[in-house]
Amino acid sequence: MIRSWHADATGAREVAPVEAIRLAAAGTGFTWMDLEATEEAETRSLLSPLGIHPVALDDMVAHINRPKVDDYGAYLYLAVHSARWGKGDRPTLRELDVLVGERFLITFHEGATRSISAAHAVIVRRPELLSRGPATLLHFLLDVLVDHYLPITEEIATEIDTLEEDLFEETGSSLNESILRLKRGLSALRRIVGPQRDTVLALTRDEFRAVPAEVRPYLRDVYDRLARVSDLLDSFRDEVATLLELHVAVTSNRLNGVIKVLTVIATIMLPLTVITSYYGMNFRLPEFAWPWGWVYALALLAATAIGTGWYLRKRRWY
Repeated sequence: MIRSWHADATGAREVAPVEAIRLAAAGTGFTWMDLEATEEAETRSLLSPLGIHPVALDDMVAHINRPKVDDYGAYLYLAVHSARWGKGDRPTLRELDVLVGERFLITFHEGATRSISAAHAVIVRRPELLSRGPATLLHFLLDVLVDHYLPITEEIATEIDTLEEDLFEETGSSLNESILRLKRGLSALRRIVGPQRDTVLALTRDEFRAVPAEVRPYLRDVYDRLARVSDLLDSFRDEVATLLELHVAVTSNRLNGVIKVLTVIATIMLPLTVITSYYGMNFRLPEFAWPWGWVYALALLAATAIGTGWYLRKRRWY
């Protein structure tokens, strides 16, 4: 699906893709073209009048899976990622490829993206997003994209708190699996947020013609929030690592407690085994002739068990 917008002094209106490319090539007003899951051949054919570098087109239609910014002089190629936190403690990442020039903005993505949908929804009410230049619309897209990272950090913090509460209640491998899934999800998210932070930081410098000076302060604000997300993810990584170590320690303590109980039982039973083995020998002992010999044997077993338990307790071994 392709949607195109053109903005001039009269406002912003939706136009046909071919008309949008013609206006962008002519440098009339400002143009935004959004390509969602279009075929590679169609994308290359449609953008050919703009003279986009083949390397930039290759990056756009391919999944590079890493945020970056490339300067082609008259325009920039930008790759960023939106994210959702899935139910399986894994982020769902979606790549957004952007070509931004002084007169045009082209976005390419494989599926619906919330920042793009938000821009389509508000551009009619706020035509200045495009009429002030493509860099202003680029800031809006990045701003919405980064805003959706903040709820993810809240979900992760809530998940960590829940795991901490469950740590001293649950047993078995399910908790360990949950911690490991969360750890892997954090690692996948950090691999995107770190380079994306550097990418936005590059846009704030006085290096690119496509990003005017009046837009850079707003991009710095986006960078500050993305840096905050990156710092939170780093702290979450340390918390999850500590949580995993604590889980191992708690599990070891529980195992030690079980082993201690079993050891005490075995220690108490050991002298009883010696006594029963003595009286179970295959020849007649004097005690067998006593009228209450069986009472004596039972009393000896009980006294031995009580005495052994008392000795272990006195030594504070359990």
